[in-house]
Amino acid sequence: MKKFYRALGLMFACLFLAGTLQASEAKNVIWIIGDGMGPDAIGFFMQGVRYGGLKDYPEKVSYLEQFLQNAQWGLFFNNTYDTVVTDSAAAGTQMATGQLSRPEFIGVDYNGQPVENLLELARKQGKAIGIISDAYVADATPAAFTAHVKNRKEKMEIARQMVAFGPEVILGGGLKYFSTGENKKLLNTAQKEGYRVAKNKKELAAVKSGRVLGLFADEAMPMAVEMHRYPKMPTLAEQTQKAVELLSQNKNGFVLIVEAGKIDWAAHAHDTGAWFYEMKALDEVLKYAQAYADKNGETLVYLNADHDTGLGAFAYRHLGKQKAMEKTAQGEVLYGGDVDYASFGVFARLEKQKSSLYYLEEELKKLPAEKLTPEYLQKRFSEALGEEIDITQFENLTDVSGLFTQLNESRGLFWATPSHSSLPILSAAYGPQADEFTGVYHNTDILPRMKKALGWSEK
Repeated sequence: MKKFYRALGLMFACLFLAGTLQASEAKNVIWIIGDGMGPDAIGFFMQGVRYGGLKDYPEKVSYLEQFLQNAQWGLFFNNTYDTVVTDSAAAGTQMATGQLSRPEFIGVDYNGQPVENLLELARKQGKAIGIISDAYVADATPAAFTAHVKNRKEKMEIARQMVAFGPEVILGGGLKYFSTGENKKLLNTAQKEGYRVAKNKKELAAVKSGRVLGLFADEAMPMAVEMHRYPKMPTLAEQTQKAVELLSQNKNGFVLIVEAGKIDWAAHAHDTGAWFYEMKALDEVLKYAQAYADKNGETLVYLNADHDTGLGAFAYRHLGKQKAMEKTAQGEVLYGGDVDYASFGVFARLEKQKSSLYYLEEELKKLPAEKLTPEYLQKRFSEALGEEIDITQFENLTDVSGLFTQLNESRGLFWATPSHSSLPILSAAYGPQADEFTGVYHNTDILPRMKKALGWSEK
């Protein structure tokens, strides 16, 4: 009987300890922002991994899906002070500061007054802080956490403020904003402030402690679909791992913001293959972040977007008799006589893509019409897409933008807008205090919830 009561007591003690651990405050935060990553992007990527037969995902489950299966979900609105639709500047500012702002404003409220942000608050708490973007670090989202200006276009000023603020880790693209014009001596200033400057993967790997300013491209880093051409550049996941390695040396913990910035770029361009690859880049970050949180036990991982871009999705379409016969002859399954409901095989075709169609489109637009022969277009499309494309299936070959629209539609892919939408945004939190981020809220509620999760006083 004594053994029974002793075992019972031990069980209650374990349950109490587990409850205490679950209720404990987060010491660290890894906040991952998929710029432009609406629910459409999330669903598109996870469904492709599940059902597309992709060689990079033989187990047919993405790290994003695994993360969401174990995370606490929320849904939030992102309207600004006086607009239904937001841009990245206002969205980033409202998330970082908890105050309503206006489009193009960085780190200031709707009256144009500077507002303290999450990283500034973390600095006051003695935590190490870092900012990463696979676009460029003077862009809207990273700027919202590190600067205060009235227009996102003030990139030189943003770069100066970023260095003056002094996060322990600054990683991404945007070298030109730190090394040209009025900022041509900014890298020297940064080095005097204790920064190690890294311009490639090898130099970043050599940094073992202290501050690092890693600038790996003159402007934005390459689209993820083209990163295979740049082996000397660290991936977003590799940058994140190095950042955590450095920031975790602070005994008081850290707050790290990681932007997967070009999900938005691919969606603006309706470059569906690039869109998929940008989601893969975010997926690799989640793989590392969740594994680190599981091992560390004191790290909250928060995933969200600033806004949706593009409203891209598969949709069925009526082909007409001639196209239906062609599709049927190719072995595709149609319903209702001529209705194409899209094939899962499209995902495997997207995985073959080798180059950004956005960059290709811009290049082709600069060429004279006589250069755009069927033979030339077929060669360029086939090279970019990683498979032979029959360009004769498309109409009006001189309309370059129209060609890319027709390519998407031939695969059953449609985009509602080239811009941002007001679609509510999904969030997911994992780790200590994850349940602070459940329910329906507004992006200005994120900072108060983050402060509560970290155990900071509201005073």
